[in-house]
Order: sequence, then C-alpha cells, then structure tokens
Amino acid sequence: MEAVLKLQKALIKDYYKQFIFSINDEGIDFSMDANQIIYRGESYFEKDLDLIKKNSKHIIDDIKPLYINALSEIILKLSTLNNNIEKLNFLNYSIQLFNIPVNQLKKDFFIDEESSRYYAKFELGDDIFSFNDIYKELIQTQQSKKYKYDFLNFNFFIYRTKILSFLPFSLLTIVKNFINILNKKVIEIEEEIEINETKESKLKWNGKASHLGFLIGQLAELDYINTPKRNNGEINYTHFAKEVLTTFHAKTTESTLTKYLNIATEKAQETQRNFEKANFSIPHKKEVS
Repeated sequence: MEAVLKLQKALIKDYYKQFIFSINDEGIDFSMDANQIIYRGESYFEKDLDLIKKNSKHIIDDIKPLYINALSEIILKLSTLNNNIEKLNFLNYSIQLFNIPVNQLKKDFFIDEESSRYYAKFELGDDIFSFNDIYKELIQTQQSKKYKYDFLNFNFFIYRTKILSFLPFSLLTIVKNFINILNKKVIEIEEEIEINETKESKLKWNGKASHLGFLIGQLAELDYINTPKRNNGEINYTHFAKEVLTTFHAKTTESTLTKYLNIATEKAQETQRNFEKANFSIPHKKEVS
C-alpha cells in the first residue's frame, strides 16, 4: 500500500502553505508583488498569483506518476488475492482512503469560505477583510467605502479566486477519477460473484445441448410444462430457452437451445430420430394421470 498511501498523502496535503510566507521571515524582498494577508490569525505575504498558477501546475505534474504507481499497485495486489470477497474488501478499503481527501478538497474549492484551507483575509492598514466582506457591501450599496475599495481592484479578487481554486478542483477531479476506476472494478467483481452464485444455484446439465432441448421440448409438447406464449398462442421459443437456462447450467446459448426446443426444426427432428433408435419415448401426461 506504499504507493497508494503516497498518492493519498499528496492529494490531501495543504498546498496553500507553499503559496505564503511569514512577514517575519528573513530576507524578504519587499519590492516583489505580494499581498499581505491574515491566515489563521497570523500575518503572511501571499505570493504573486501568476507564480501560484505556475506552482499549481507543477504540483499536478508531480502527482501524475504517483497516480499511475498507486493504480498499478492496486491492480497487482488484486492479482495476488485468493477470492473475490478479499478483492472487494481491499477495493472498498482503498476507496475509503481516497474519500478522505475528497471530503477535504470539496471544502477547499470554496476558498472564500472559512472551512477551506485556502481561506485568508487581506490586511490593508487597519482594515482586515475578506472577498466576501467586499462582495456583500457591493451588493448592498454598489460601492465599498468601508474597505477602501477605491484603492483595490475588484477584478483582482475574481482572478485570485480562479487561480487558488484551480488546484483543489484539479486534485478533486484526480481523486474522483481514481475512485471511479476502483468502483468499476468493484462492479465487475460483484457481477462475477453474482454470475458464479447463479451458476452454483442451477442444475448442471451433463448432456449435450441437443439432448436438453429435445427432452424439455418433448415435455412441453406432452403438456408436462407450461411454456411462454406469443399473442397468437404459439410458443415463444426465445423466452422458453431463456427460462430453461435459468434452471440448467448448460454449455449452450439461448439461440442454439431455441432450435432444439422447437420440435418442428430440422435439428430437433434429427435428435428425435437418435432417441427413437434407442427406443426412448415419453407418454403423454394424460396417459399416466
């Protein structure tokens, strides 16, 4: 699970801390384009947005090989497990692991909500405010004198939201795609389990498909079996074959079995001649009632 856990750790990591630095750090270049913010009660500088955009893409590039390695590790692990139940348990455990970053990244995407790890307020002189503070005031008064909006560019906040939300949204897309792949494997295994259980619940037919079709067709012809009918009252041999194969596990298909169930077909009559040579016959239901 080493590769799986590495990917999970990379997806849930708090990357916003890479985009800010403390105002108390030594060697700060105050001429660079950085915004002073309050993050978790402490003063920081937030890096230039174009630099954050560039760094975000590098982070995603670094996650790509982790994604491939984790997926390869899961597929390899599945190949070593002895049965489908063990495989399901392993897949469901892996899905639970990746649901943890999903829940956090959903919150992170809304960077102007306090539940997001990207949430920060701006510090400008004596004023400390968030994008939501300005937005609410603009909606109410069409201007933002309280937070010195004239000094700020509203478009900056729009651009900042777009840049910062890009990374959590991208990470959320990555982890959801990963979970979707695992869920598809779960469905495949569940279907295989269902097929195997269905096979085990059926009667195993050891004879040929022609034998099965002829015998069941004869029983239907002699009123031992009720058969599915078409609107005109004739036997619906396609549905009949399907019903037979829900009871018997035989090495045949519905279309092949249909030809033997219908005693009027050439294949069914050929089989009938072989049974008659062996002196085989079934009396009508009325004869033995």
